[in-house]
Amino acid sequence: MTDDGPATGFGDDGGGDTSGLASVVFVEPGDDVASVCGRIDTAPTFAVVLHAPDGNRQLATELGMRRLQRHAEESGRVVAIATTSAALTTRAREVGIPVARRPERVRWDSAGRRVFRLGKHTSLVPAWGGLVQFAAVVLVVLVSAGLALTMAPAATITVAPPAETVTDTIVVTASADRSTVDFEKLLVPAQKVSATQKVTLAMRPTGRISVGVKPAAAAVTMTNPTQADVQVLEHALLVAKNDSRFEVLAAVTVPAGKSVTAQVTAASPGAGGNVPAGSITAWADARFRALTATNPLAATGGTSEERLAVDANDIVAIKALAKDLEKSETVRKLLTTSRPQDAVFLRDAETTVTLGEPSAAAGAVADVLFLDVDVTISALAIVSETLQQVAVGALRARHGAGELIPGSVSAVETGARQDAQDGAIRTELRISGQFARDLSPSDIEDAVKGRSVGDAEATLKARYGIDDTEVDLSPGWAPWLPRFGFRIDVRFRVQAEPAAAATPFTTHDNQSPTAAAPATASPSPRN
Repeated sequence: MTDDGPATGFGDDGGGDTSGLASVVFVEPGDDVASVCGRIDTAPTFAVVLHAPDGNRQLATELGMRRLQRHAEESGRVVAIATTSAALTTRAREVGIPVARRPERVRWDSAGRRVFRLGKHTSLVPAWGGLVQFAAVVLVVLVSAGLALTMAPAATITVAPPAETVTDTIVVTASADRSTVDFEKLLVPAQKVSATQKVTLAMRPTGRISVGVKPAAAAVTMTNPTQADVQVLEHALLVAKNDSRFEVLAAVTVPAGKSVTAQVTAASPGAGGNVPAGSITAWADARFRALTATNPLAATGGTSEERLAVDANDIVAIKALAKDLEKSETVRKLLTTSRPQDAVFLRDAETTVTLGEPSAAAGAVADVLFLDVDVTISALAIVSETLQQVAVGALRARHGAGELIPGSVSAVETGARQDAQDGAIRTELRISGQFARDLSPSDIEDAVKGRSVGDAEATLKARYGIDDTEVDLSPGWAPWLPRFGFRIDVRFRVQAEPAAAATPFTTHDNQSPTAAAPATASPSPRN
């Protein structure tokens, strides 16, 4: 029996009117009603159980459930729902659809009523009167108190079982116009996926520019022809004939009718401050223009050095490098790195580059020129949820594999491909997935129910070789796991691998690009 697609394997579980077997159709939380109805139509039996362990958003609405009920009536089918979702259970009971937590526990004659189960025996709960209801409530309270430490706890067990990787080559036809998977013809829906990376390009500038290193110094003679002393402030500015400015190093008083010599230094470093004698003659501040000034000797000590600077051609070159990323096959392949569980069709990938501003303008001193670039790669892909369904059908059917581990499926194009009509893509994929052989969630339930957390972990390790087990017990104070399997939710996951460097991509489906972590790239060689 399987709940991964249309299958048969059990009868009515007592009291029902379906004499044959029932098909089980697996339903994801995000599946739409039309998709679910399509799977009902492909089921080979009259009775169909919709297995939605995590619920379904559309079926949990009144409109969605009514549409399902009407489709079943029009197609001559009898449907039931197996789910642990309270919302979906309530909605199914409102319209009289049989509901159970598991497919094998559906009671077909319940018509939405609650089913009381004791061991292998079941009975329908009647529409009690007020007195009976009160007695039932009292009984439930008493029984609940007695079973508080056995039945009340709920547990979610996540295990990474030993797995076998199964690989095969299949030919699929993917189209953005499809919404469901045709497992027989391998016609699958596809959608546009994108990834955005912020890249920082870097290059060494090719320009050169002279940069001042040390300022020039000089002695200036100041003469006061007035009848009053003049106080010259520290940092007062004198101007040379080449417009170089010099600062007075210390405050000085120039007596009336006399001269004073003061030391000055160029306000800016560089050889431009080495002016000849008689060049420093003007005051920048009008307060001191009554004083005459001159430098009897040339200013000396100013030095300059040649440094790297950004040339205008450097700006052009780094922007051209950024545009070259749009044609880079290496950049396109990064989309598959960012979406390892999708089957991405790189041949049709589109790369868009958005340029930022260079870190320095032309003529500026810089030993490295940077340019931030947002690179967005978009392509059609079979997303992970759909690929998971395809893997279950293709790999299990061909290899008789066991339980497919969620998140283990990957697929890449082999290169043997041709484009079909109407925008569909026909391509050959090498698809692989990890399967837990001879191990099912019910096996895990049977092994751990009624045990303590430590005992459960030890049992799974000894019996099935599972070293990686996480047990989430609710309430946390419960001393042991539930004794009833329906209170235990078992989830398989891929075994943990050594931590790798984080992918600098932000990915999205049919959404606007979003910023990602920065990375750097050298401008050469160009791809």
